[in-house]
Amino acid sequence: MGENEEEKKLNVENEAKMQENSTAKEETKKEEVKKEESKVTTERKEELNFKKVETKIKKSNHGVAKAILILIGLLVIVYFIFVMRNYFILNSICEKASEYKDVSNYTYHLKGDSGEYTASVKDNISRMDQRSLENEDRTMIMWSDKNTGETIVAFPNQKTAQKNTLSPVLFTVPFEYVNMDSRMLGMVLYTWIYTDEFDGKECYVICLDSNYKEWVEKDTGLVVKKENNGSTTEITNIGINNVDEIYKPDLTGYEITNETQD
Repeated sequence: MGENEEEKKLNVENEAKMQENSTAKEETKKEEVKKEESKVTTERKEELNFKKVETKIKKSNHGVAKAILILIGLLVIVYFIFVMRNYFILNSICEKASEYKDVSNYTYHLKGDSGEYTASVKDNISRMDQRSLENEDRTMIMWSDKNTGETIVAFPNQKTAQKNTLSPVLFTVPFEYVNMDSRMLGMVLYTWIYTDEFDGKECYVICLDSNYKEWVEKDTGLVVKKENNGSTTEITNIGINNVDEIYKPDLTGYEITNETQD
């Protein structure tokens, strides 16, 4: 009897231990499962956070790209308007200036920083009387006849002259835009144009670069003023078909030098 009770007691204890071990194992498994679930949850959260950040970056990059494209589009539109405005203005100037294409009789007065000039042209004969403001000895007369090829450069105060040392030339400063069609395409792409008044006339100011500007009269397309590297030239008193005769310089008493031989 005593042995049976002892065995029963041992069996009970063993069952209790087994139950306890089983319970401990289950608890351990539960802990492991919880840890695994926690780990998975953490990874999912991190993945979601990463995706959110990635989405924000993509949206931000997309917004920047969109803003850049919009800016480029606006710049293209502004430049297109700039070019078209230049085209219409320059085309208008050339059309008005072309009215003087066949003019062969005219005068104008030109004033620069170093002197004053009066130019007269008629039937391919031209004369420019220049008065130097710096040195009276440099005052001169330039006369040429494109029909015969004859030229004279005379210095009245020195009583000296040169004949046929230059090619005959016609003075055409105000009429620069008469034959500007070939250059206009390039000019419309970069020229800055604004309006100003000169000698009581409305003008377009054509800025060909930062140092060179031309004032062109709106109504006629004629050049009436220039600025080049700070030097100013004014063209006034433009007259059309008002020249009766171009007088050849009287070289009586002059010392003639550098005359070409026929």
